[in-house]
Amino acid sequence: MSGKEITIAGGGPAGLAVAHYASQRGIPFELFEAGHKVGGNCSTFKKNAFYYDSGAHRLHDKHPETTSIFKELLGSDLQKIEVPSQIYRDGQFIDFPLSPLNLLRFLGAQRFGKAAGQIIKNKLLTKEQPRDFQALAEKSYGHTIAELFLLEYTEKLWGLPSKELSTEVAGKRLKGLDLKTFIIETFKNSESKTEHLDGSFYYPKLGIGTLFEKLAENSKGSIHLNSPITKIHHESGRLNSISFGQETHEVSQLVNSLPLGLTLKLLNPKPPQEILQLASDIKFRNVILFVLFLDKSSVNGNGSMYFPDGKYPFTRVYEPRNRSRDMAPNGKTSLIAEVPCQKQDSIWTNPKGLSEKIKEQLMQIGFFKESELLDMDIQKLGHAYPILEVNYQSKIKPIFEYLNSFQNLYLTGRNGLFAYSHIHDHMQNGKRIVDELKF
Repeated sequence: MSGKEITIAGGGPAGLAVAHYASQRGIPFELFEAGHKVGGNCSTFKKNAFYYDSGAHRLHDKHPETTSIFKELLGSDLQKIEVPSQIYRDGQFIDFPLSPLNLLRFLGAQRFGKAAGQIIKNKLLTKEQPRDFQALAEKSYGHTIAELFLLEYTEKLWGLPSKELSTEVAGKRLKGLDLKTFIIETFKNSESKTEHLDGSFYYPKLGIGTLFEKLAENSKGSIHLNSPITKIHHESGRLNSISFGQETHEVSQLVNSLPLGLTLKLLNPKPPQEILQLASDIKFRNVILFVLFLDKSSVNGNGSMYFPDGKYPFTRVYEPRNRSRDMAPNGKTSLIAEVPCQKQDSIWTNPKGLSEKIKEQLMQIGFFKESELLDMDIQKLGHAYPILEVNYQSKIKPIFEYLNSFQNLYLTGRNGLFAYSHIHDHMQNGKRIVDELKF
């Protein structure tokens, strides 16, 4: 080793962002990925000429530099598309983010008036900042709308009551329905509706995983697949090497995107017991994908469909072909239903038992007929979301203080930072870390 080298733990979006910017700066790197391909929980699978992603991923044009990088890497294979997202409730589709005119048609005049009154009251009279997701949802949308569309869905997604979840689980989703849009849409019909329906994003021709495959292909360093890190060795406040398989690799600077709890377990010597105890209290949500391959050209035109009703085990259903026609053979399509769970849940160890119920429910909604089902598939995604409980910051603060005591350790990614972040966030963090590296 020359001493000027980056070791990267994890080959997901965050780790590959660091690899990209290291390459741009001419800094050599060694990246270690436990899986057989790069992309982590942001990858694309293929089965019988069908492609589907590990989630309803999108590249939003939130950071011009990030968009520019992927445009250059993918060229015409990166397309800007416009597809809406909707909520399915009581047999009807409602625009998401929520639209006042759509809500009026769904609720009827009397219930809509009650809901509008709740929003106005909360906006004008509620001064204190919400401390949990339920309070935030009710302040933003009022109790009627929050209960119908947000609270039950959120509890299903995260596995905890809304009162126990941080306001940060909302991300930037609670927008678009405020006094201004109520007034504009009431008096100007639907002229302004597209301003707050989040339907425009970039998407690769053959799935979201292409973004990270291209990052890997164009990064000038060593990427080790099927190489899970088994130990992170340290001494006197510095990390000095990692173990993978039967080999040891010296470390100059380590950028880590592995889950916080796993990182602490890998440290040798072990962290203090109180740090390990705190780590055991932080949780991640797993997701199982139930994939249905269909002998029909299209189900509908939605990018994503959200299911807040608790009778459905899935939270979201999406049709990959609506992002790119190349995701399915001609005349055929597919549906992916996402079911969140914990690793200790029975469906995580035996998901096949739920397949029949999901198939029946999707057929009852009218998405397809039994005769149109060609095949099914299942994918399991561990550590899909960090579960952000109320005051979770106080739990993770001592963990970060301990990890920050290592002079040559940098953390990134959803799992490494325990943050609900997106592709453009990972790219910005990768650039910041490479800029801050001290050799």
